[in-house]
Amino acid sequence: MLPKEEVGLWTIMIGLNSMIYLLDFGFFQTFSRAITYIYSGASTLQKKGFVPVTGKTEIFYPLLKGTMKAMSRFYGFVSLLLLLLLSTGGVWYINRLLIGFSGDITNAKIAWFSYGVLLCYQFFTYYYDAALVGRGMIKRSRQIIVFSQSLHVVISSLLLLYGVGIISMVIGQTVATIVNRILARYSFYDSKTKLGLAKATSKKWFDILKTLFHTAYKNGLASLSWVFTNRMLAIFGALYVPLATMASYGITKQITDITITLSVAWFFTYYPKLTGEQIKRGVSEVKRIYIKATIITVAVFIPIAIFVSIAGNTLLSFIGSSTFLLPVSLIILLFAASMLEALTQISTSVLLSRNEVPHYIAQSVTAVVSLLFIILTLKYTELGVIALIAVPMVVQLCYQHWKWTLKLFKEFDIKPVDYLNGLKSIYKSLPIFSNNN
Repeated sequence: MLPKEEVGLWTIMIGLNSMIYLLDFGFFQTFSRAITYIYSGASTLQKKGFVPVTGKTEIFYPLLKGTMKAMSRFYGFVSLLLLLLLSTGGVWYINRLLIGFSGDITNAKIAWFSYGVLLCYQFFTYYYDAALVGRGMIKRSRQIIVFSQSLHVVISSLLLLYGVGIISMVIGQTVATIVNRILARYSFYDSKTKLGLAKATSKKWFDILKTLFHTAYKNGLASLSWVFTNRMLAIFGALYVPLATMASYGITKQITDITITLSVAWFFTYYPKLTGEQIKRGVSEVKRIYIKATIITVAVFIPIAIFVSIAGNTLLSFIGSSTFLLPVSLIILLFAASMLEALTQISTSVLLSRNEVPHYIAQSVTAVVSLLFIILTLKYTELGVIALIAVPMVVQLCYQHWKWTLKLFKEFDIKPVDYLNGLKSIYKSLPIFSNNN
């Protein structure tokens, strides 16, 4: 329902959301793992690795209280830096972007700056999600996401129908974020947790932050590869590619991003369990989860890629969309790149569950090389959107997309029969084929 230029602008604003991942610098996963360790019985946090826990143990509330304080202090400080960055560089960028814009420039700027304030609030409260997932409350976390994002869809759709324009998207996202954070906080701080924290004397939050930083900064450097070669492409591309073309790229990219989320949903649902098994030295269970996750990822990607390639534009035409997907060849290429991204994400996440980040230097180099080649290709060639897809894919294929998967294959001694057993396990886990139902 939005004009192509506004769809392109919204695509860039979603790309701006990657600032959260960039400024988080790996602390989300590090905090989440720390919470998992604490709820698995850990009484101390290590700079590298962890102290194995055996048997059933109680939650050490002084450490939990100090960790929650460390999280709130970190995200509060960095959210102020984000606000400063958006108040300076963000002004230059939107003025540069809207040169030649044929729509309502005032509404576009209101949407842009409102979204910037929303990003600051999102980042300030980001750790609620980390705490909830780290505690293992996956079902509740997903319920909250489904409910809040449903509000986003309903509110934005109604406002679009009433002609509010691109601001509709910002209002819907704002309501969704506030509801999400309120429910996440309420769910984490149940009566037992609040009582335990009230009685506990907090560990020094700054000491905890220093301990976690040892792993977080490496994780953050590793995340640069994913951020620059996936989330921030629209921001760079918009400086060289027309907004109308970016709109088609944006819609196709959103579909592949949704597919990534769907394909790794099972893995990240069981990720706290995998992390708990690491601290208990349950290698065989970690191997089982990893193999099953890779099978599910491929099984999700292939049919969705085929369906979108064949019927995607037909469906968009049916609903009267003003923007269509990229050509079929580029759709297939983007799905292939996204599937490799998802598989690599699973492999590196298994490594991170050990509180070790062996891949951070390689991924940092990948980020720099990818960014350099994307800018050069966009500036000196006419490849346009093709460069946004092909360049990061080729750069990562040179090392990232095979190195860490091969490392796990060697460590776990994975053989073809293991994947056959994984397929059998998935088959038996489907309710319709379960002997227990």
